[in-house]
Amino acid sequence: MGKFLVLIIFIAVIFNPKTIGAQTATSSPQTTRDRLINLKEDRREFVQDTREQMKEKMEAFKSQIRAIKDTRKQLLTERIADKVASANARLTNKMDKALDHLTDILNRVTEKAAAFKAQGKDTTALDAAITTAANAITTAKNAVDAQKSKEYTANITDESTLRNTIGQMVSQFRLDIQAVHKLIVDAKQAVMKAIMEAAKLRGEDNTATGSANI
Repeated sequence: MGKFLVLIIFIAVIFNPKTIGAQTATSSPQTTRDRLINLKEDRREFVQDTREQMKEKMEAFKSQIRAIKDTRKQLLTERIADKVASANARLTNKMDKALDHLTDILNRVTEKAAAFKAQGKDTTALDAAITTAANAITTAKNAVDAQKSKEYTANITDESTLRNTIGQMVSQFRLDIQAVHKLIVDAKQAVMKAIMEAAKLRGEDNTATGSANI
């Protein structure tokens, strides 16, 4: 039973909120904004459809848990499964908020690019950086949607191997979350690159200091 308790502690440490920080053609400001708005609608539909598909699988998993004869193991397994589901919802919500913030910043940079272009400045590098950042955000948002819709289950066939079976489920969740988090970091770095390109055109130092005001 001590090993099951270790699994619970393992989840509490790994999924602490502190562990999450935070197209080929150049897009016009309106095109970039519209594309991100349309993406938001597509994401909502994707998550809803996928959740419906996973519902049956989760019900089968819960049925297997209820069939565990050892009451203490059953309760611990339920607790671990609930913690994984809760952590997935909490972390993907935090990721969504981070990506929404990056999208807002990129929209402001895109508006700046249009202003620079109207002034006759060469915005080639900035436009490319904006496109790269928009694509990175899209990739990250798609990954968050896929992660948000996942239901972590295990095929419980033998109580003697229950710890390993549930442990593998938790490990897979951990790997999945880390992979999605990396895409968010990539998106943040791409947005920062666009900010620095905009700063160059403003004649400012290209550190990202004060970037949120762009």
